[in-house]
Amino acid sequence: MTPALERLAELVRQAEARTRARKIETETQHAAEQFRAAETCTRKAAERLRAVRPASLRALELADSDEQLLKDLVRKLAVYKSTLGSEADAEQLIATSQAEIERTRRQARTDLEEASHDLEEARRELRVATDQYRQLRRELDRLQPELAEQFAAEDRLLWDAEAHFPGGQLHLLGHEVDAGLGAFGSLNKHEQYARLKVWIGRFRAFQASQDREAELTEELQALSHRVFHQLKWLSRQYEPGYIEAFRQDFTADWAAYVSEAHEQLVQAIENGRRMRDSDLSPMRERDVTAERSSAPAPAPPSRAAASGAPGPGSPAILKAPDETAFSSCSLAELEQLVSQDHFPDEGVDRFLQALKQVVAAVGPAHPDLLRMVLPYCDLINGDDGLGALRHNLERLRARSARSPIPGSLQPAGHQPSRDA
Repeated sequence: MTPALERLAELVRQAEARTRARKIETETQHAAEQFRAAETCTRKAAERLRAVRPASLRALELADSDEQLLKDLVRKLAVYKSTLGSEADAEQLIATSQAEIERTRRQARTDLEEASHDLEEARRELRVATDQYRQLRRELDRLQPELAEQFAAEDRLLWDAEAHFPGGQLHLLGHEVDAGLGAFGSLNKHEQYARLKVWIGRFRAFQASQDREAELTEELQALSHRVFHQLKWLSRQYEPGYIEAFRQDFTADWAAYVSEAHEQLVQAIENGRRMRDSDLSPMRERDVTAERSSAPAPAPPSRAAASGAPGPGSPAILKAPDETAFSSCSLAELEQLVSQDHFPDEGVDRFLQALKQVVAAVGPAHPDLLRMVLPYCDLINGDDGLGALRHNLERLRARSARSPIPGSLQPAGHQPSRDA
């Protein structure tokens, strides 16, 4: 092949790639619209079923109760038939009551079946739209990775959409527990208690869901068994405090229970940050004092400097930012990023970029930073100034590996703790 022919082939290849990329982008946008519409339809169908189910079940119970009452009245009428004023009226009332009871029962069953059918159809359409969108997003990431931010909202919606499918909440919980196991030991007791309370509350909410029995496949049974034993292992290993939700006979409004536990977790994280800042303040003050004592005495300010205006030819005086405030803010932003449901499957680039800023501010050996990013050590390859952080994380993970591996069953004869 001649050089000119090679260049021509390369031009044709690039043109084909650009055309394919534009086509994939258009198809992805269309798939995203279908996915959003399917998710909205599924959410509305699920809300309708949640509203219809209790009313229909109450109507069916009332129909059964009325039918039993009618049978009792018919038996009494047979006993007192000779004293009835009008036998024809009694027979007419019996027939009318039977028809009303049957109509109520039939309407309740119809409403429940229609709502369940609509939800199943919506789930089927959502699964098709979800699979199509995921496939196109993978292709788009390969051809045009710079467009990932354009579909960030739809990518986050993928996690919410999983909750519409059987066992979706359990899958999300299992993923979150797996990601947090490595760093759980570095949390303070209050954070451990609140985080474990959130997790077991979400697990019990799944157990208490009304249609769980129909959806609990063998895969979900195995996942449920694994997640519960991981949570039980954490409770026994670290003993953060007694949590009543581990008892099978304990019941609660699990949505309110999880919400309360989440508020406790936010408060525990904030209190822990304040305590760490207060412990570091004396050290920072000593460092500042030592730097000031070792620094040469400043020259007396000129008249122009005293008046607040820079002198001719002198550089502008820049006020250094508060390094402590910057470090704390960066750590808080990084913790908020890793706590999102879709991480680490998505948002790795933003995580690494924020991580570089935090390392530049607090250093690669900061204990809070190591605790936070230890579960995601494999995402850090040591490039771009993160080599020291990667080395510290590997040493910390090596020490953590000496403890028992969570997620496995406890050996026979192991006595459960009071909250297991």
